[in-house]
Amino acid sequence: MSFSSEVKDELSRISAERDCELAELAAIIRMSGSIQITGGGSTINIKVITESASTARRFIQLLKKFLEAEVEIVVTKEKMKKHNLYEVTASAPDMGNFLEKIGILFKKERFYIKDNIKPDLIRKRCCRKAYLRGAFLGSGSISDPKGPYHMEFVAASREQAESLAKLINGFGLSARVAARKGTFVVYLKNGDDIRDLLGLIGASESLLKFEDIRVLKEMRNSVNRLVNCETANLNKTVDAAIRQIEMINFLKQIGVYEHLPPGLKQVAELRVKHPDLSLKELGQLMTPPLGKSGVNHRLKKLEEFAEKIKSKREEEL
Repeated sequence: MSFSSEVKDELSRISAERDCELAELAAIIRMSGSIQITGGGSTINIKVITESASTARRFIQLLKKFLEAEVEIVVTKEKMKKHNLYEVTASAPDMGNFLEKIGILFKKERFYIKDNIKPDLIRKRCCRKAYLRGAFLGSGSISDPKGPYHMEFVAASREQAESLAKLINGFGLSARVAARKGTFVVYLKNGDDIRDLLGLIGASESLLKFEDIRVLKEMRNSVNRLVNCETANLNKTVDAAIRQIEMINFLKQIGVYEHLPPGLKQVAELRVKHPDLSLKELGQLMTPPLGKSGVNHRLKKLEEFAEKIKSKREEEL
């Protein structure tokens, strides 16, 4: 089962107050439903199509709490895909009035579809959370937290998407809207925002799983960064050591090395013997011990001395 399916399964089992259930039902219908109006409005059906058995089950459960509806379920297997597709069609004599009540339709001589969220449905904070829960059940998805963080809701129109994004951002989150292949997507990519939204819609178990995986992933990333940093530092140490040893060998070849001051000669001998050690480690081997800056100073003096001799020899040539 995908992480999205786990979240939806958890959400479909949440108990709520009646007004919250109405907000949740309205969101499921708006985000995954289509309205079939025939006979000039005399017959109105809802059709919800979803890949989630949890969403189909929750839709039927909530609808039957508010309407004496007849429900027909058709389950099909999508070609080239492993999962089923659930098509739930619901009809009731007063379906039009009910959809008008929850802000899906409005009536002006005949019924029209509305895209924005009815304010009366989400006056209370708990109802706003319930609406978001229904929106996720209807058209939401979330990526596996082991990969890049991504949570989204697919909407049929820009107005629908923007009203949903506004509702999400009212909780201090940062949802954005983007057009995609004839639809509009409300999405979040920040891990903290996704965590908070899971908490808001009541997916406590999924939130804990998300955070557990997230902590492990961030620990691994920190370890990798540390290893990369140490590798880079080691490479710098080795490159510097090679350059310094070449310089010391040059001084030996021209017969200058034996005439170096004792302090410079000591650090040069240690560098040749221990090319893999850091400046700090070299300093600890000296007698008396010398700090990192002291070792660096002596090696630089050696390099400057060698460079002066090289320059002078080149001028003479």
